[in-house]
Amino acid sequence: MLLTIAAIVGVVSVVNVVLPAINRAGNALVSSADVADDRLSSRVEIIHATGQDAATQAEVWAKNTGASRLTALTKIDVFFGPSTNYERIPSGGTIEADPPVACTPTPCFKYEIENDTNWDPTATLHIVIFLTDALAAGNTYYVKVVASNGVEDAKFFTL
Repeated sequence: MLLTIAAIVGVVSVVNVVLPAINRAGNALVSSADVADDRLSSRVEIIHATGQDAATQAEVWAKNTGASRLTALTKIDVFFGPSTNYERIPSGGTIEADPPVACTPTPCFKYEIENDTNWDPTATLHIVIFLTDALAAGNTYYVKVVASNGVEDAKFFTL
């Protein structure tokens, strides 16, 4: 009888330890699958990047070409500069006027969503990059946009 009670206590102890661990592992797998699904169904494409000689701003249009909404626009990363010396540009928030008012200190960028209210599939994100140094004709520039979930696109353009 004592051996049976010890066996039952042992089984209950093992179950109390193992089941929560299995549950945590299952939750981690579900969470990882959700993140992977989000990345697989997301795409960003820089459709145009431009600037003018001697101007201190450049403009970029990035389209959501994926199947899911891209969120956390305040956390997107923008990299910009000459093709051999680009840098991460901090966000200056949303564009609130037309023409856009520069953010400070430079360099910085502002953004707005065109043709939608969210960065949903087919919507375009318009980014204005305010620079410390003026753009120069004949130079090649690099721009890269990285969404908060890690999807990205990059483009070289020459003035």
